[in-house]
Amino acid sequence: MKSAVKTKIRKIITVVAWSLLVAGLGVLVGFINAGHRKVACREINVTIDFQGGEQLISEARIRKIIRQDTLNDKKLTDIDLVRIENRLNKIGIIQKADVYTTITGNLNIRIEQCRPLVRVYNTAGQSYYIDMKGNLAFESPGYPANVPIATGAIKTKYSDTLNVLQPDAPKVLTDLFRLSEFIFNEPFLKAQIEQIYVDPDREFELIPRVGRHIIVFGGTDRMEDKFEKLMLFYHEGLNKTGWEKYRVINLKFENQVVCTKK
Repeated sequence: MKSAVKTKIRKIITVVAWSLLVAGLGVLVGFINAGHRKVACREINVTIDFQGGEQLISEARIRKIIRQDTLNDKKLTDIDLVRIENRLNKIGIIQKADVYTTITGNLNIRIEQCRPLVRVYNTAGQSYYIDMKGNLAFESPGYPANVPIATGAIKTKYSDTLNVLQPDAPKVLTDLFRLSEFIFNEPFLKAQIEQIYVDPDREFELIPRVGRHIIVFGGTDRMEDKFEKLMLFYHEGLNKTGWEKYRVINLKFENQVVCTKK
């Protein structure tokens, strides 16, 4: 009997203790929120994660976009954080933007920049990037990415909802992504290939930095085999005959490289 009474008393004490703790936390949060409402914006911190790639957007541009001059000394509770995030996330080169405040009066902006894989110029005169995740991104003024340029029969216009790896994406962009990805991952090809041309049949021609020739690549079938033939031809062929001897190097045929002299 006594044991049951002690157990009941312990339960009551536990419930009362938790109630007091919750009430205390509520009061503390109330004080913090009341203090936060009075705090003015004292400092704006901008952090940009370039995802291991080159810089394509500057801190100065971020501060200009958010109109920093209108935020200084403004009460934190009067700053529309969602509106600032939405404005930043509309910039194609920005993969993600997070905006938040601290109780000390700081407005913190964290930016994740996308990593472009290829720059596309479509038939409508638009220019945009395809990034390493297959998303489209508008160019950032003043900070062009050092990636191959794709031109020719590309009709697809920019869309911030298009991902070229989705099943319903235009095949020419999906193939362009896979070709550019292969080039990006091979150091020699990354340094050598500066332009990709899409012909009317949606096949590819590659324009190198070194050598005045065109590489007729065809489709993205047997891609690894085609590039292996090209590397072998560069090493054993052009290094002996000279890089200016041929006008066209055709990789479309299986087990051979067909060349056209100048």
